[in-house]
Amino acid sequence: MLLFVLMASTQVQAANIKSGKNIVDGINYQLNAKKQTATVIKNVEPYVGDIVIPEKITVDSLTFYVEEIASGAFAESTGMTSIQIAKTVCKIGSDAFKNCTSLTEITIPEKISELPSGLFDGCTSLTSVTIPDRVSSMGSGIFHNCKSLEHIDLPQRLKKIPDDTFEGCSSLLSLNIPDGVTELGDMLFKDCMSLKEIEIPVGVSKLGHSLFLGCVTLENVSLPVGLTKIERSTFENCSNLETVVIPNSVQRIEDDAFKNCSNLDSVYLPNSLKMIGEAIFEDCSSLVKTNIPSAMVKIPSEMFKNCTSLEAIEIPASIKEIGSNAFRGCSNLKEIELPTGLKEIGGNAFADCVNLKKVKSNGASPAKMSSSSFDKSTTLEGTLIVRKQSVKNYELDKQWCKFLNVSVF
Repeated sequence: MLLFVLMASTQVQAANIKSGKNIVDGINYQLNAKKQTATVIKNVEPYVGDIVIPEKITVDSLTFYVEEIASGAFAESTGMTSIQIAKTVCKIGSDAFKNCTSLTEITIPEKISELPSGLFDGCTSLTSVTIPDRVSSMGSGIFHNCKSLEHIDLPQRLKKIPDDTFEGCSSLLSLNIPDGVTELGDMLFKDCMSLKEIEIPVGVSKLGHSLFLGCVTLENVSLPVGLTKIERSTFENCSNLETVVIPNSVQRIEDDAFKNCSNLDSVYLPNSLKMIGEAIFEDCSSLVKTNIPSAMVKIPSEMFKNCTSLEAIEIPASIKEIGSNAFRGCSNLKEIELPTGLKEIGGNAFADCVNLKKVKSNGASPAKMSSSSFDKSTTLEGTLIVRKQSVKNYELDKQWCKFLNVSVF
């Protein structure tokens, strides 16, 4: 009877506890009287100073175990300098510590198995994060703009590192990607301006777009065997990139993949490539040596635009079309040989190629082109070389006839 009375009294007391604001030692909690659990929630005023989240709290003589930190609970708490999280906490909501600009380090409790999106977004002073090995999944943008973070150990159970995870981590020097990871998300390392090198495990089969966009100190990258596509802007603006190794498994390279990699001097494109996007080497001003895969039928628009160090390149017999602006601004290009099956040369394809003085065309009939396809310095000062039996065809063409000097072979 006494036990029944005590239990009834406890249930009545629990029922009388408000489910709303309950501040204990400066921390705001949402209470679940039925489960006797507590969730840390956002306070009216941002949290400041050193915060300690206890394992349990007492409200009206009842004990509540702290098991969760709600979404945005500590967001914008710019004056919070440190936080200790009780080991009873097993769930943390998205953006929980967003823009806690004075927070320098944190240890995630061992019970946590998932890190939500935006968890430390904008924590500009954060230098150290300890993540338990139990974590197997992460949301996007967790360390976005953590500008003081230099290194972090990721848990081995991860299969994917999601979008924007380290975007804007301008002090990030290195990162060990776990061997089990198969996918790297979009803009993962965007603007990681201190990242010099990174090893991508063999098991990674998908890279997101803009993966290393703006990584201005990145020097060397070997892409893993099994990768089939290099997404758009993957290495764009990696101005210090010197070498990149592309495996034979790659079949597609999307637009702007290596755009403005101004220190890249050579790169081999495997013959496995079936599709190349536009402007993949635009503004690669140091590019001296590269190739066009034999399976290609078109040189895409702006592919080599402003590659001012490129002196020569072999155009394979498979090429039927040269896109607009494809070689525009290749001011060191001295000669070019056009294949027999070439059907069209786009506008400005060789514009501003001021040193291009030798054009050999193997086709019996001249390829279609516009008045801007070649620079005037080429048509007026250079030499067009064609087959002896095809001279008349070129002389009668309203564009090709602009070449003043013609020789035969």
